[in-house]
Amino acid sequence: MGSRPRICCRTLLIVACISLSVGASAAPDRAATAVGLVQARYDETATLSGRFVQEVSLGASGRVIRSEGTLKFHKPGRMRWEYEGPDPQILIADGKTLWIHQPEDAQVLRAPLEQAFASSTPVSFLFGVARLGEDFRAKILPPGRNGSLRLKLEPKAPDAQGSSGVLVLEVDPTTYDLRAAVVRDPLGNQTRVALVDIRRNLTLDESLFIFERPPGTDVQQAPSGR
Repeated sequence: MGSRPRICCRTLLIVACISLSVGASAAPDRAATAVGLVQARYDETATLSGRFVQEVSLGASGRVIRSEGTLKFHKPGRMRWEYEGPDPQILIADGKTLWIHQPEDAQVLRAPLEQAFASSTPVSFLFGVARLGEDFRAKILPPGRNGSLRLKLEPKAPDAQGSSGVLVLEVDPTTYDLRAAVVRDPLGNQTRVALVDIRRNLTLDESLFIFERPPGTDVQQAPSGR
């Protein structure tokens, strides 16, 4: 087994990341305005491609695990994340199904996309399932790295387990382009995904989002957690 956490933390990442957002007591109308600008910037973005750097902080042990790779995102609901290094992994969403390929284990996990990204999950807006202003409570946090605007988003409705993670978006305060996304789950784990060399609205080959099972791999249904 590799050094990075397996399915749970990585699915959290994707989810965290995908595919893109002074004081903590700032007035609600300021947060609402910022949310509207982030949503508008996202709405005019059809595709994203570039690199990512992921840091997973495990709450129980305090361990921090770093990884990186490439990402491609195409609305609606299509994405491709490729982890590089000694423990590679590829995640592909084709609009209906999420595929998680672990070459080292000769294993593929699959799950319905709607199961992975319900409207109460923190980054469901990236897949067009949720709207920031309608489905989340927003708060402006103190500025982040490089002066990023930080928005804390909490789902207004709990998920199927009665609890939901919290999403913090770090965005450029001028363009409202996404710089990083941070997801904190109810167990105290945190995943931060920083986006690097991002290009918007380029034409992406549709074949990038079609999963073809490699010969000799075992396909299993991912646990639903419900």
